[in-house]
Amino acid sequence: MLKDLFNRLSTTYDQDVIDCDNRGLFPFAGYQKVIDYIAETINTRRDTSTVTFLDLGIGTGYLSSKLYPERLSIYGIDQSEKMLEIASLKVPNASLYLFDFRLGLPEEIRYQKFDFIVSTYAMHHLEEDEFINYLSFLIERLNPFGKIIIGDILFQNYREKEACRNANSQSWDDTEFYHVFDQILEKFKKNLSINFLKMSFCSGIIIIEKYHERTLQNCDVLVKY
Repeated sequence: MLKDLFNRLSTTYDQDVIDCDNRGLFPFAGYQKVIDYIAETINTRRDTSTVTFLDLGIGTGYLSSKLYPERLSIYGIDQSEKMLEIASLKVPNASLYLFDFRLGLPEEIRYQKFDFIVSTYAMHHLEEDEFINYLSFLIERLNPFGKIIIGDILFQNYREKEACRNANSQSWDDTEFYHVFDQILEKFKKNLSINFLKMSFCSGIIIIEKYHERTLQNCDVLVKY
């Protein structure tokens, strides 16, 4: 079970992932760029009022700990008790929930609206159709002008994914689901702005913006490495 796995990994998880990134290895090459980009995006927003921020699969709180807490009401969800224990120390003012986000959201916040909904290196545990459906579910939990930001093992197209698979066959995990932006774009509703930023050969960021209830789609692709 994922819960048991992440409970075991919790004490060394951050350092193990950073070491993998520093060595430029799959699957975490680009990890720190992903985290830093997302943190900077939220910390440098123009709106200076306090906003609601939901971290799905918050883990040890590595991303949330880089945010300015005085400008955020932080909510975090994870299915690992051990990860949440560490997160509670890093982000003491966050509202944390022991919950498997693949089941939706905890009842306490199921109908709450958020300005930012963020997930880093967690959505690859959802199959493609589950991922699309979950994004649709999350969009309904955004405030107007809100954003969903997904940082993960992501590829712009199928060709890039297959090239990465072939080059990293020994570390590729066929039990996980590494999503392709082009395929997501084909299946998604046409009332949002959806952008993709490529951060390394195996990492990327998807940003979905809800300007209002009916927004024309914009699909820019940027390369950040």
